[in-house]
Amino acid sequence: MAIYGKESICLLFGDIVFYCSAHMLGIETANRGLIMITKPKTVVIVGAGIVGLSAAFHLAEKGVERIVIVDKGKVGDGSSIRAGGIVTMLQDNESAIRARSRSLDIFERFSSILPGYTFHQVGCLNLMREQDFVNSTTLREIQTSLGARIEVLRGSEIQQKFPDIHTTDEDFGVLDLRGGYSEPHRYIPALLAKVRELGVEVRENQALVEFTMAGEVVTGVITRGRRSNEPETSTDVTKTIKADAVICTVNSWANHVLSGVGFNIPMKNFIHERFVTKRFPTQPILPAINDNVKDGYVRPTDDNRLLLGTSAHNPDEFVIPHPDFTFSDLQPDPRSLTHLKEHFTNRVPLLQRTEWDYHRVGLISFAMDSNPVIGPVPGLGNFYIGVNFHSGGFGYNPVAGLLLSEYVVNGKTSVDVDSFLPDRFACVDTESYQSMPLKHHDILQKRH
Repeated sequence: MAIYGKESICLLFGDIVFYCSAHMLGIETANRGLIMITKPKTVVIVGAGIVGLSAAFHLAEKGVERIVIVDKGKVGDGSSIRAGGIVTMLQDNESAIRARSRSLDIFERFSSILPGYTFHQVGCLNLMREQDFVNSTTLREIQTSLGARIEVLRGSEIQQKFPDIHTTDEDFGVLDLRGGYSEPHRYIPALLAKVRELGVEVRENQALVEFTMAGEVVTGVITRGRRSNEPETSTDVTKTIKADAVICTVNSWANHVLSGVGFNIPMKNFIHERFVTKRFPTQPILPAINDNVKDGYVRPTDDNRLLLGTSAHNPDEFVIPHPDFTFSDLQPDPRSLTHLKEHFTNRVPLLQRTEWDYHRVGLISFAMDSNPVIGPVPGLGNFYIGVNFHSGGFGYNPVAGLLLSEYVVNGKTSVDVDSFLPDRFACVDTESYQSMPLKHHDILQKRH
């Protein structure tokens, strides 16, 4: 819960109160950033997910000579490959709306320059009840003023436009005509191939040992892992990579990595699962849907399936036990599929006559205010982060990579996203927040 005053904000979490200035939380923005005099020659990116790949792409386009991505596992094998992939610019604040608009621009461009990838611009429909629709009137005006192409639908109008959705007169829909979805298993290899074509070095199975420092300036990384194309039984090799700038994009593991430079984010992780049906004879006629009535989401796939997810069972936070933890260690929650079967078969009648094919278990990561954390780390030179994208990592990744590249090369960004800066938590007692057990519904809810 947040209480806003003229010059300060009081954040309430249970019995703990945090007082912060409006400036610290980015409400007054001035497009701050560390201005670098010369373009960096070498940039290291820690984390080979979609944000790391996007940052590498944009850095390469800006002419950075050497870009090295390191990851303790395989490319995209964390949250990225397990994402729902829904993209919309119908967000709840101006920074997010502007950022998502740029993401859509880039997705549209990627469809033409990444072989094997298509952004499926089928629209993204936000479903809600009347009171929520009325309460969000001002927000829709802001979204429209910032370039969103919106169509408002009600009840039977929704069903007429999308015959495979069942709605009632109580349902209101806001359709983002530019929205849609990406298939992670096509997007990741396509973007990886492109960055390699641009000369980016990608080093898999290279765990971060530590950052190298010169005073308060990050000067590179030390990694440990086996050489390329060698068996897992081979001896690990330690390597030092010197860099003019280092970017961290590891998301769920962020605090395990950032603790090495004495910085932590007030953040929580939650298990998230996505379920996929077997193929239908023809493509289901529906857009990507964020269903705030049923508390979940559903979208078509590019091979005639339906993909669904939910957090309605209100999971506990998940604490990553150690840096070596992998997503293969996650266990599914039986309540999530039960909820989907009970609630979404009415919303999407096609589900009544199909079977579930497979599902994947991953993590979603929320900063305390549920906004992304993107930008230079306060108190450290040449160190940047792009993490904590709640369940909207796919919607943010193109612009997140662009913004990180702009911070590194230009010292400022082309989009006003000061409210995403890491220094907004300067007055927060992060240790107290991290020690507070929370459930998913205790967090400011955001979906895609």
